[in-house]
Amino acid sequence: MMRRMLVRAGVVMAALAGLGAGNAVAEASPAPVTNWVQTGNVEFSGSTALFRSQGLTSDGSSIYFSWNRGMSSTPVDDTDNVLVDNSTHAIPTDLLDSGHDHIGDIDYANGKLYAPIEDKTYAEPYVVVYDAATLQPTGERHLLPDGSQHHIAWIAIDEPRGVAYSMEWTDTGKLFVYSLDDFSLVRTVTLSSPESRIQGAEVYKGNLYASQDNGGTQSVLAIDPVTGQVTSLFDRNLGDEYESEGIGMVERRSGTMMLATDVLDGSGGFTEMRIYRINGDETPPALKSVSFKPKKVRRPKKLTLRATVSEPVSATLRWMKCKGSRKKPCAKKNAVGKTRKVNLSAGANRIKLPPSYPRSGKKPVRLKAGTWQLMVTPTDQADIVGKSKGATVTFLELRRNGSPKP
Repeated sequence: MMRRMLVRAGVVMAALAGLGAGNAVAEASPAPVTNWVQTGNVEFSGSTALFRSQGLTSDGSSIYFSWNRGMSSTPVDDTDNVLVDNSTHAIPTDLLDSGHDHIGDIDYANGKLYAPIEDKTYAEPYVVVYDAATLQPTGERHLLPDGSQHHIAWIAIDEPRGVAYSMEWTDTGKLFVYSLDDFSLVRTVTLSSPESRIQGAEVYKGNLYASQDNGGTQSVLAIDPVTGQVTSLFDRNLGDEYESEGIGMVERRSGTMMLATDVLDGSGGFTEMRIYRINGDETPPALKSVSFKPKKVRRPKKLTLRATVSEPVSATLRWMKCKGSRKKPCAKKNAVGKTRKVNLSAGANRIKLPPSYPRSGKKPVRLKAGTWQLMVTPTDQADIVGKSKGATVTFLELRRNGSPKP
């Protein structure tokens, strides 16, 4: 495992269950995604392998790699092309002087990289924040509070919940939950089952997805950070000669990829990055048809959207105000209001909608007389975004007596 030199690149096995006094009980996370299949493999050798041997994360367009002393970035689709290289001097000088010599599995959030840094004696675990564009420290750093943890092999950021997760590497029955503002300890969560040798982790759809270096099995786990429930997703079975390291998610319109790095023991740094996709699905969902019936209605009246789709999807709905001639009423369109989300099953669907669109911080606003188009954009369970289609409806202007004008 190239102990210490190529070690502890983390996968968060986070589970956030026990809530402190005075905190409202949060809802459990959605069920984790279980049907992952390997779709690719990238091999790194020489110094490149060494510099990518710990952790990784992504902002959707770039992959950020870490190893003991530094970080680098590449495009998602071209890992031979180094965009920014800070592979040898990423640890701040004062921390190096105090014995901090190991960066673990990093994470990305809101233009920043969060790097866990350990010292030789595991006495002062730090989280140092970097500018993702330059890979230089921003000046923000946090010494983890007494009473939390000593090892910090990985850090995982849960931006929607405003917290960060980490764990000890050997005592793996407890998840530490830190405030993202100042990294004060918010609470700890007891896992449903202790899991040793977690090397890296990242939050995806509310759960922690973690890479485990458990002999030749190399399991991938999911942890509900609210309840602490641990779910075994799949075993990669790479053999005893490989050590599991970091894990990260790449979320794009073409679908989500799970990336996991593994180091070949005794190789001097040979690293492989394996690629997994949900269901192995690479085909975008198709909206076969979308329409309103009737296509002309009085106001106010609930609408029925008819949509036929190729597979189960979640769909975003966005109202567009049409402008144009009688022959081309939607030659120009202006988006209004916020998007709605609905779930559609494979085949034909009927969705009841109010004759209004939501406004941020205000009550829904009624659609005025005229022609409108509802744009429907499908996204399947592999997070692949399909082509949008529009359903058109005309709201008739009412006379003073309440009857519609022709």
